[in-house]
Amino acid sequence: MCSLLLLMVAIFTLTPDAARAQTPAPAFQQRSFITPFPRSDRYHLHVIGDGLATGLADGLEQAFKKDNTLKVINSTHGSASLTRPRYVNWSAMIDKYAEQSPMHIAVVMMGINDVRKIRTNKGNISWGSDGWRDAYAKEVDNLIKILKSKNVAVYWMGLPVMAKPKYSEHLAFINSIIRERAYVNNIKFIDSWSGFVDQNGDFTSYGPDLTGQNRRLRQNDGISFTRHGNRKLASYVEVLVRRDLNEARAERNIPLAGDEDEQSALLSKPQAGEDNDVADAAEQASEATDKDADSAGKTEERSGETTAQNTPSGGSDTAGQADKSASQTASPRTPAFLPGNAPHGETILGDIDNGVTSLATVSSMTDLNAGIAAGERRLPVTERLYYRVLVKGESLKSKPNRADDFKWPRS
Repeated sequence: MCSLLLLMVAIFTLTPDAARAQTPAPAFQQRSFITPFPRSDRYHLHVIGDGLATGLADGLEQAFKKDNTLKVINSTHGSASLTRPRYVNWSAMIDKYAEQSPMHIAVVMMGINDVRKIRTNKGNISWGSDGWRDAYAKEVDNLIKILKSKNVAVYWMGLPVMAKPKYSEHLAFINSIIRERAYVNNIKFIDSWSGFVDQNGDFTSYGPDLTGQNRRLRQNDGISFTRHGNRKLASYVEVLVRRDLNEARAERNIPLAGDEDEQSALLSKPQAGEDNDVADAAEQASEATDKDADSAGKTEERSGETTAQNTPSGGSDTAGQADKSASQTASPRTPAFLPGNAPHGETILGDIDNGVTSLATVSSMTDLNAGIAAGERRLPVTERLYYRVLVKGESLKSKPNRADDFKWPRS
C-alpha cells in the first residue's frame, strides 16, 4: 500500500515542464548539400577515381589554390574501376582516405577502365548486356552509399567525349547508368560532354579555355586532358561546389549563431508570415471592406443622396476579390520550402558563348506527381515524365495535330 502511494505521488509531481526537460533536444536538420559544420577549420574535398580523375584533381587544386577555406586531396588511382568488385574493397578504401584526412566533399570520376566484362563470384557478365547494366548500377549505388554514410557531399563527374567514336558510345552508356543512379540516390551528377566537342558535336582536341582563348585541351591519345583541359574540366565542379559552400556558410552563420541545438531550434521555426498568409489575406480583405463601407457612409451623409445601388456592388466586388485572394493563398499549386530546404535534383550544365555557363535543376518536386493527394498512387521516380525525358533522354509520343505530329494525311 505504501509503495502504491509513493508511485501515485511521483506521477502527480512529474509536471509537463519536467517531462519536457527530460526530452532530448532535436537533432540539427541540415538543409545545405554540404555540411555546415565541418570537423576541421577547412573543408576537405577528396577526388576519387581513375586516371582522368587524377587530372581533375590537379585542375581543382588550381581552382581553389587561393581559397583558404577548402583543401583538395588527390585520392585517385590510375587503375581504379567498378568492374572488379572481388578485388576492390571500396568501404575499406574510403575509411583509409577519411582517416588520413577529413572528408566533407567527394568528387568521383570513374569509368575509362570499365568497358569490359564484370567478374563476380557467380561468373562473368558480358559487357553491355542488361545484366551488366544492373551489376554496374549496383556497384555505383554501393560506392554512393558508403560515401553518404559518412555525411559526405557527393558529386559525380560524367565521362567526357573521346576521340574514338566507338569508345565514346561505350562511355556514354556508362554515363547513362551513373546519371540515373546519381539522381535516384540524391547526389549531383555533372555533365561535361558538351564542353569538349565542336560545333557538330564531335570530339575536338582544341577549344576555348576559361579565358575564352583557343587552347589545346586534350592529349594525343584522345583520352587525357592537357593542363588547360583539366582546368576547364574542374570548372564544372567548381561552379557547383562554390555555390553549395555559400549555402552551407549561410546556414551556419545565422543571426545569433550558437551551438547546434540552438541553431536547430531557430531553423526549425517557419519564417515570419509563412504560416499566416491566409489569415493576413483575410484581415486585409476585412480592412478593405470596412474602409469601403466607411467611405460610402461619409459620402451619403455629405451628399444626402442614397448610395444603395453602389454600396452592395462595391462591397461584393471587394469581398469577392478578398475571397479569391484568400483561396489562392490557401491552395498553393506547388509545395513551399524554406530557403535551402528544397529537394536536391539533378543539375544540368550548358555552355553559352563568352564563357557563360547555364545551370538548370531538375527535381522530383517539379512534376505533377508532387501534388497528388495523400493515399493516391505515386509513380516511381524512374517512371515519371521529367525523369524519362531529361534524365534518360527518351522521346515522347506526339499528340494528334500538335506541332510535332508529322503524320500524313492530317487526321
